Amino acid sequence: MKVLVKYFMAVVGLVSALPVMASGGSGPKMAEGVNYIPLEPALVVNYGGPGKSRFIKAELSLRAENAADATEIMHHLPLIRDRLISILSAQTEEAISTAEGKEYLRVYALAEINKALLKVEGHSVDEHDSKHSVNKKEVDVKTANPAEKEPEHKTEDVQASVVPSIDDIKPVNGPASDLFFNNFIVQK
Repeated sequence: MKVLVKYFMAVVGLVSALPVMASGGSGPKMAEGVNYIPLEPALVVNYGGPGKSRFIKAELSLRAENAADATEIMHHLPLIRDRLISILSAQTEEAISTAEGKEYLRVYALAEINKALLKVEGHSVDEHDSKHSVNKKEVDVKTANPAEKEPEHKTEDVQASVVPSIDDIKPVNGPASDLFFNNFIVQK
């Protein structure tokens, strides 16, 4: 009788493991439809170059339109975190001090995440309909410096030129359909 119970428990264990084995054991099963994937723990990065220590703490979530995209995002979270840390740490105080600058950063980061995901999966960004990549007249927030502008610009003109327009970014269709700043703290 004891052997029969052990045999029964082994069969039940094997049967319950079949769905995980069939899915490749790639982690939690994502729900069909829209999924919101939090990037946990929050990202904390230094920014702004030499001088006084400054940091950004960002709690972020990505949206995927279907279970397959959500699974791909979950699988590549280390790559996504790495891209976001690089992007956030390259920011200047001028770029993240306005709502427009933060929105540009959000859209730019989403484009860069999708480009990285497409590349790691062996796809060309060009073979996908554009939805979020920087266009040919690329404006880089991390290198925008008001001191490099011509001196005849007014202060408003310099500030406007430091934070590029969202129109300077064209979208990249990829697994992530949106990026959300759930919380964004800047210590200056």
